[in-house]
Amino acid sequence: MSGFKIPLDFSSIDNFYANNQMNADDRADSLEKNTKESISNFIKLLVNSPNGSFKPNAQFGFSLNNCYFENANSKDEIKGKKIGGKSDNSGNFAKDLEKAIKLFEPRLQNLDIKTDFEKKLSKITINITGSLVETKKEYKQELEFYIWRNNETVRRV
Repeated sequence: MSGFKIPLDFSSIDNFYANNQMNADDRADSLEKNTKESISNFIKLLVNSPNGSFKPNAQFGFSLNNCYFENANSKDEIKGKKIGGKSDNSGNFAKDLEKAIKLFEPRLQNLDIKTDFEKKLSKITINITGSLVETKKEYKQELEFYIWRNNETVRRV
């Protein structure tokens, strides 16, 4: 029967790290890459979650996901909010996403969010730029997805 022996022996772990040392630059690059990947995955989760889907905090999510089965009017608006636009302007979904990211993702600062809407395809492209709080290095992410419109099938990219 195998199991743990007390006291625990961590020498094999120490030997592993001693043999696989990274220099400081490689470690910093790896940390930055992992941080950017973590932020990107979290933003994807935030964008794909409708408001109210997380019971402990009803603010979590992206308000556009609450409008999947709504049709855009001739001004490319859903429920009075413009689909395309920049986070600098109020009354659009980019501003809602900026508020959500600022609230739930403290590792980003200086956010600028732009949404584009291709009405013919019902495709929304979201461009997110900002900088990492720790390193001040640039952060960019682009997301695309399709919304329900004119009896088309909902597709996620």
